[in-house]
Amino acid sequence: MNRFALQCLRTIAVFAIVGIVCGAIWGLGNGLMAFLALLSLWLFAHLWQIGQLITWLERPKPSTIPTGLGIWQQIFSTLMLQAKSRKRRKQKITQALQRFYHASEVMPDGVMILNQEGRIEWMNSVAREHFLLQIDDLGGILANLVRQPEFHHFMTDDASQHEVKLHLPTRKGLPRTVIVKRTPFDKHLQLLVSQDITPMEKLNQTRSDFIANVSHELRTPLTVINGFVETMQDLPNLPADKREQFLALMKKDSDRMLTLLDDLLTLSRLENFDPTHKLQPINLSALVEQLSQEGMTLSGGKQTFDTVIEPNLWIQGVQLDLYNALSNLVFNAVRYNPEGGHIAIHLHSSDNAANARFSVTDNGPGIAAEHIPRLTERFYRVDAGRSRASGGTGLGLAITKHALAEHGSRLEVESTVGKGSEFSAEFSLISKPQAVSLSGNTSPELTTI
Repeated sequence: MNRFALQCLRTIAVFAIVGIVCGAIWGLGNGLMAFLALLSLWLFAHLWQIGQLITWLERPKPSTIPTGLGIWQQIFSTLMLQAKSRKRRKQKITQALQRFYHASEVMPDGVMILNQEGRIEWMNSVAREHFLLQIDDLGGILANLVRQPEFHHFMTDDASQHEVKLHLPTRKGLPRTVIVKRTPFDKHLQLLVSQDITPMEKLNQTRSDFIANVSHELRTPLTVINGFVETMQDLPNLPADKREQFLALMKKDSDRMLTLLDDLLTLSRLENFDPTHKLQPINLSALVEQLSQEGMTLSGGKQTFDTVIEPNLWIQGVQLDLYNALSNLVFNAVRYNPEGGHIAIHLHSSDNAANARFSVTDNGPGIAAEHIPRLTERFYRVDAGRSRASGGTGLGLAITKHALAEHGSRLEVESTVGKGSEFSAEFSLISKPQAVSLSGNTSPELTTI
């Protein structure tokens, strides 16, 4: 027997005793009336407490729970402890759900939960971005929202296919490659995970293009050299002038291959630059002055030059890498600017003397806008014929890009077809060192890039 039943029996027994005593004093009828009156008051008290309980259960808050009398005090105390326990559990569950939502939002992959009808029950922001969906699409059938036949086949295939590669557009209309994986979740749910592999696809394509371009660049001179060697073997009595001509052409192509290999090694070193490498103070003004003189020498008077170089501008860097980066810009302006053109080489500090801006401007044929984003790609040429005629390897601006990144800068290109181009970069200045061993006169050997 529980405590509540025992207390009820005790209370009824007390009322009975009181009724018997009253009956003995005032008669049996009065004793029965006293017993019934006490029992009615007791029942009314319980009904009132039950009403309090029902009112509280409609809005169960630990702070508003009734105090109660007698056994009801214990009941309400027990309910209050249970309500506080439920509140704590609810807070923990809410915090766990919030952590899950936050974790799902920062995940690099898209996550989506579908019910047995293929309707979206939940998705994170990355999944919405991958499939170009909105919050309002919750509850919609995913197969109706993604209109691609291969995706429909993937969603209806129950056994063999567990992932699919989709080519989806971005909100800006650019192409994107997404891998979508599907796995059963709970009893009648499906979990879809989408991963954007566009950078990986681009990297694989870049590697393939790189191998194809290197093979092509090496095959051409090797074919020429091999042809001359076979000719000289088949014609041992070849006239001396022809032999000298063939040897000169073979030397030219072999030098071109060596230059290409040197540029590939330079580019590989720059791509794997160690940020802990000790940088040295460089007199940027002296280096630009040296490059302008070398550009005039390379031009041979075919173009006019305008140089404005602010003196005593110093930066931290690697002398050889900085020379390669800036010389490419100067020498390209000379090679690709027609005879009679004008080239401007400027170097000046900013208003607060924190940065220096280097620029090379020409009035040559200019570059179309669609080519500018790809200029720093390996072997990319706006005009392949002219580039090969000038002796370039197609790696110059790629080297410039990585060499500038090594110095905390990047290449800026502005160009208009028929009016000319401007290549520029900004550098962070340092104070002039107190004692520096100047070696500006011993410049790297002029190479064709």
